[in-house]
Amino acid sequence: MTSRHLLNSASVGWVPAFLTLLLFSFQGGMYVFQLFDYYAASGVCLLWVAFFECIAVAWVYGVDNFYDGVEDMIGYRPNPWMKWSWTIITPVLCMGCFVFSLVKYKPLTYNKVYEYPDWAIGLGWCLALSSMICIPMVMVIKILQSEGPLIERIKAVAAPAKSGVSSRPKEYSLKGSELTQPLDPNGNNGLMKPTHTIVETMM
Repeated sequence: MTSRHLLNSASVGWVPAFLTLLLFSFQGGMYVFQLFDYYAASGVCLLWVAFFECIAVAWVYGVDNFYDGVEDMIGYRPNPWMKWSWTIITPVLCMGCFVFSLVKYKPLTYNKVYEYPDWAIGLGWCLALSSMICIPMVMVIKILQSEGPLIERIKAVAAPAKSGVSSRPKEYSLKGSELTQPLDPNGNNGLMKPTHTIVETMM
């Protein structure tokens, strides 16, 4: 890819971003900034994304596969309670806070005095949905692209990854044992010699 193509590709992203941020520098920029901050970067959007991230990692990719990947990177198996956190605790807390935020929702006001008009509130929700709707939209697309009855399509899309997808070689997939050294990230079938000392502290 030539430098001209790179420049054209980059301009697709930074030109709209520059024009959007330019709105914040005008006299009413604080009003626009609060609209973005309250809806586009609010806890509702983050909780929504965090919930589906936990579902994708723990239930679709597989918590055991992710657990093995963490061990491959840091050289030892984390505390088993982290599995419960990834699979149940964090998704439940995220969805509970998400529902609570919707129940306690109040329209945006500036300095507790100025009330934003209805069109601005609608624009704010469009900003929020622009990131939130991508997740269920991709799920629907994947289901439509699958074959078979609807139930079978959903099972195929949401099924955990098959065993053997872990990056760990088979000879090191020993249950109940801990790796004293991390695996070689270059793909060599051997353990990598540590280049530094890892010091663990207990709080």
